[in-house]
Amino acid sequence: MDNVQESIGRIEVAPDVLVTIAHYASLRVEGVAKMASIPADVARLFRRESRQTGILLNLTEDNKVKFDIYVIMSPHVNIMETSKRLQTAVAEAIDTMVGISVEAVNVHVEDVVYAQEESTD
Repeated sequence: MDNVQESIGRIEVAPDVLVTIAHYASLRVEGVAKMASIPADVARLFRRESRQTGILLNLTEDNKVKFDIYVIMSPHVNIMETSKRLQTAVAEAIDTMVGISVEAVNVHVEDVVYAQEESTD
């Protein structure tokens, strides 16, 4: 029997699945400390908010996706290199798991988190 597969129906992936994949791919990038909140003025522009995940998803008409990812970086990393690794990680994760082309991954570095120095009591 041939390895040719025929379509027997439609496959849909919920937008929340794409956001979840992007979220976990982002957190696996060394140098990303955590996700940041989406600024309120930006989130207001979108009907569906994903403020807790730090990710906004925009689906294009030609089945491509655009992400705006808001992160907080660890100290002592090269922010540009880490951001580029983040872009690649998200695009590859979406392509590998869902097979959808990622048109853009816009990284917004909102802060750098430093460990609080221990106080001496």
